[in-house]
Amino acid sequence: MELLERIETHSSIKKATAAMAMSYTKALKIIRTVEAELGFPVVISEKGGNSRGSTHLTEKGKQVLEIYKEISADVSDYAERLVNQKFHF
Repeated sequence: MELLERIETHSSIKKATAAMAMSYTKALKIIRTVEAELGFPVVISEKGGNSRGSTHLTEKGKQVLEIYKEISADVSDYAERLVNQKFHF
């Protein structure tokens, strides 16, 4: 989730990985794995060299990120309710 957010913010995989202290190679592996599992691209790169190229989320990539955020929030809420329910002493 963080990688996709930072790619969208920085318009660059390289800048996103630098901001996260993650290797570029690891980021590419993560992106390729996500895309293989989902069956569609989540990022799109526009060629143009160091100063003009950019990478952004595809529309489906943006949807994946939003759905993941919703699921993450739901899981956190559920976990908090369970803790409160089970540790009520």
